[in-house]
Amino acid sequence: MAAKPVALLVLFLSLQPLVADAQVPAAFPGAPANLATLKIQSKAEEVFERGNYQRAFFIYREELAPIGDKYSQYMVGYMYLTGKGVPADKVLASAWYRLAAERDTPQFVKVRDELMDTLTADQRASSDRQFVELKKQLGDLKLLMNAIRSDYEILRSRTGSSIGSETGPMTVIDPKRMGTAASGADFYGRIEQRMAERLDYIARHTNISIEDLNPGALDISELQAQVDRNLESP
Repeated sequence: MAAKPVALLVLFLSLQPLVADAQVPAAFPGAPANLATLKIQSKAEEVFERGNYQRAFFIYREELAPIGDKYSQYMVGYMYLTGKGVPADKVLASAWYRLAAERDTPQFVKVRDELMDTLTADQRASSDRQFVELKKQLGDLKLLMNAIRSDYEILRSRTGSSIGSETGPMTVIDPKRMGTAASGADFYGRIEQRMAERLDYIARHTNISIEDLNPGALDISELQAQVDRNLESP
């Protein structure tokens, strides 16, 4: 049976976000939360409570689920399970519940396991396939790899090749924090730190082997190959 969506939202409102998701544990090293995302989350809840389920589903599925908002991924599953705004589909709902539970958040793990226990063997196999496809598009590993690649390119652009080279005393305007400036060393140092945090998260939460968390030692092609293999399994 599906958990009440509003009850889950209340449980998560007190958590401090480090990602664009006000309802996830702080351990996930995703992108910083921003006011625009919080407004979208509030809007989705508002239209859902008004009974405008098709609009709410669109916001959850197309605007919030792709940025790693686990509550919204849960809500997509909930709406498939209950047929609110979309045709009811218990198997597809289970795949979304599995995606929402990637970070082992207890509330999401509970509803995932309860739903999975109701599936037949054939339905479980179908859930596996659909979950794999969702992971490839929206899963945490996919999001982290995209972020690592983006930071890798920023670091590589310092010299045009090696990302481990020394940075000169240039001043850098951070485009995500307009109005602030930092020395080149500070700016790139922050990027290296968040890359290391993301690599560490991947190493601790998957079977992917990362021998050196120093971004300067990263073999991006090998990491991508390991990520692609990991994403093929449910």
